[in-house]
Amino acid sequence: MAAPRRMISDPRQLRALASPVRQELVDLLARTGPTTAAELGALIRRPADGLYYHLRELQRVGLVAPAGTRVRGRYREAIFRTAYREPSLRHDPSPRGNSPAVTAIVGSMLRLGIRDFKEAAGSARVRTHGPGRQLWSLRVTGWLTPDQLVEVNRQIISLEKAVGRPRSRGELYAITILLTPLGHRARKKQRQPRVRRKS
Repeated sequence: MAAPRRMISDPRQLRALASPVRQELVDLLARTGPTTAAELGALIRRPADGLYYHLRELQRVGLVAPAGTRVRGRYREAIFRTAYREPSLRHDPSPRGNSPAVTAIVGSMLRLGIRDFKEAAGSARVRTHGPGRQLWSLRVTGWLTPDQLVEVNRQIISLEKAVGRPRSRGELYAITILLTPLGHRARKKQRQPRVRRKS
């Protein structure tokens, strides 16, 4: 039975996801299905022993759930699954909302993206041109009408669906995307110089 879709707004869960390692684990479990710490460690090249702490923390806040055990050789390994299918953040930008917590999570996403880009960029085997290109970096600034913004959102969702499928053949990839309005820059009040008055 597939786990239900969930918009995450619980402060404890948001704090847990500020860790890049925990973000990776939740993302991977959503793609791999139930799996062990050793299998997760092999995917992200980390020792399984170091992942148990993060998996327990994710389990404590309800983002990861136990899914039985598996015997491998002489050892019994715990199996973990994501508690929710395709977890997403519910951002409340109001003055009393959760923007600081969501911003911390986005900062971790960007750190993951920078780390992955740096590692891939240092490989002589990575393809950087042509239709099979494996490494991209992109920043575009431009003006969008409301209809064009809707189309950009549609394309981002389409890209998420294209990459975010359950585990299948092929290599593991990550895509990190930001879409941000820049109008707030123009709205910032310019600091007015103080005029001294003579008395």
